[in-house]
Amino acid sequence: MIDELDVARLMRAEVEAAETPSAVVNVERAMTVGRRQRWYARSAGAALAVVAVVVGAVTVPGLVAPPDGSAPSAQPSSLNLFGALAPLEPYTGKVPSPDTSRIPAALETIDPTVQYVRFGWLPSGLASLQYQVGLLLSGPGVVLIGHAPDSPDGNSAAGVMVSLYPKGVTPPAPQVMGIDQRAPTVSTAPAPEVRGAAATFTLYDVDGTDRLSLRWQYAPDGWAAVDVSPWAAGQDAREIALHVAQKLRFSTTERVRTPAQVTGVPQRLRLIYTTVNGPLTPEGWRWYAGVTYSAEPATADPGRQRAKMVDVGFSPYVEMTDKIRAELKGKELFRPPNTTVDGHQASFYSAADDPNSSETLEVLDVRGMVVEIDAHRGTLDEPGTKGLFQHLDLAEAKPDWRPALTVD
Repeated sequence: MIDELDVARLMRAEVEAAETPSAVVNVERAMTVGRRQRWYARSAGAALAVVAVVVGAVTVPGLVAPPDGSAPSAQPSSLNLFGALAPLEPYTGKVPSPDTSRIPAALETIDPTVQYVRFGWLPSGLASLQYQVGLLLSGPGVVLIGHAPDSPDGNSAAGVMVSLYPKGVTPPAPQVMGIDQRAPTVSTAPAPEVRGAAATFTLYDVDGTDRLSLRWQYAPDGWAAVDVSPWAAGQDAREIALHVAQKLRFSTTERVRTPAQVTGVPQRLRLIYTTVNGPLTPEGWRWYAGVTYSAEPATADPGRQRAKMVDVGFSPYVEMTDKIRAELKGKELFRPPNTTVDGHQASFYSAADDPNSSETLEVLDVRGMVVEIDAHRGTLDEPGTKGLFQHLDLAEAKPDWRPALTVD
């Protein structure tokens, strides 16, 4: 997930790119959302780390060990990509057979309702999963992430990331802390074919940490990448990347599963982004799902599209405890209730005298969930966020919901 520093940096870039900076971004709001999504996406990180120590690895049945027995070795390899930044060597390890699913043509547009990719295999030691599709901060795209618990060296970006790019877009180098800075390349090397296509390994130095990128074309002029930032000593990132890439399950018809259906949105708004994330194991309980609509046309600059938005988010309701506050470093997940909506405690905030402000509604403990709606002024019809809440389809909502990000 993006931490608060990253959110602030990226939001500043949004402001600088917009025509009217004061009107386009609520930086405080963006940081609050980023903090909450990060907390949910990391799942029960500390608890999962304890489980990994006790049982040897966090596992998902049918994912960690493929039936052909070709899982990457847990033994240290000759390429130690845990902070070593060593040049790439020729790869001589195993390459499993590929999954037969495919995307027949490079994506010309990215549909935020489609589950384009799911994991078919994952290495041990990951804690949570996340899927983002639509208009990302970097542009239209698809991202599927397996997060590792925060590593001992503080690398909260460790894990596995799959990226699909629209037609004609070449994968860029990873971004580092500077707004326009890209990570330097350490070395490149040929990779074995991925799903029948030529592939390349590239090793980057991302703020002093290794990140390996395996790239190939999922269709002519359509690029895909699997990035690996190792989270344990002795991992061969090349072997992990190859196994993940070969076992991905692609689709252009499967729909993203969410815990509730957003209905009642004005027809002038367009869905531009969907994100879902949740724990990788049954022991984890945190998840988040959200959709974003824009009042701007698809031809508008991405900064403008993200300026006049309606966000609807769902997450499990939790009673705030000292332990959770400690995890959040004393900050709150939700604003104090100041009203009720349909009998539920809620917080409602709106700056009526500011035409460029947002109206925010958080409704607590709705079928075990928190429902949050944030709308730029003028994007919704009267009665605003409260009216949209009353139109949501919550019939199937339940607090133990899980995203469908792996192959069953």
